Amino acid sequence: TPKITNFSPNSVFPLTDVLRRALDKIAEIKSLLEERRIAAKIAGIYSEAEPPRKTMRRGVLMTLLQQSAMTLPLWIGKPGEKPPPLCGAVPAAGDYVAKPGDKVAARVKALEGDEQWILAEVVTYSHAANKYEVDDIDEEGKERHTLSRRRIIPLPQWKTNPETDPEALFHKDQLVLALYPQTTCFYRALIHAPPQRPQDDYSVLFEDTSYADGYSPPLNVAQRYVVACKETKKK
Repeated sequence: TPKITNFSPNSVFPLTDVLRRALDKIAEIKSLLEERRIAAKIAGIYSEAEPPRKTMRRGVLMTLLQQSAMTLPLWIGKPGEKPPPLCGAVPAAGDYVAKPGDKVAARVKALEGDEQWILAEVVTYSHAANKYEVDDIDEEGKERHTLSRRRIIPLPQWKTNPETDPEALFHKDQLVLALYPQTTCFYRALIHAPPQRPQDDYSVLFEDTSYADGYSPPLNVAQRYVVACKETKKK
């Protein structure tokens, strides 16, 4: 068996630097593509890869949401560097303003008068009014909502690596809002088990009165679609 000589733990740092720069470049390219998509959306131009969602089949939309979760970049920090805001469970800074095209959890009034948290895309933000305009991701261009900042929760922009930054994950029994599988709505849930590896999902228990203990069986939800719950009182 060949032996590796002159190996030092420090030799891995240049490799992580290269990987970090590559991930930064990928994020930059994705940002440029997103800017082009938003500009085309405003101009009313759509590509074959992403037709208007009001005409999109639900299965296609669900696939796009899964792809968005899978391609969320993994945060790789330098030794001793803490995960930044919007990495995993780390919340956004108090003065953070989501950009056009960013995906958020938005609290809106449903047709029945009840309120619910939906997956939405930011259209604009008014600094004068401190309000967002967002599109319901499930009815793009049809359902637009004007909402105050307190009704918006930005989604994570990086995945957390459980092996290096477990403190940036939600922990077992923590109350969260999670996107219910095959829907575009967020519901209250308890963390059943956090991810163990970077590619793993959370296992969550959704509040559900149809079950004797008030919670659903464990369901998997990607890091991309799990955010802190601002309400602590159980409904």
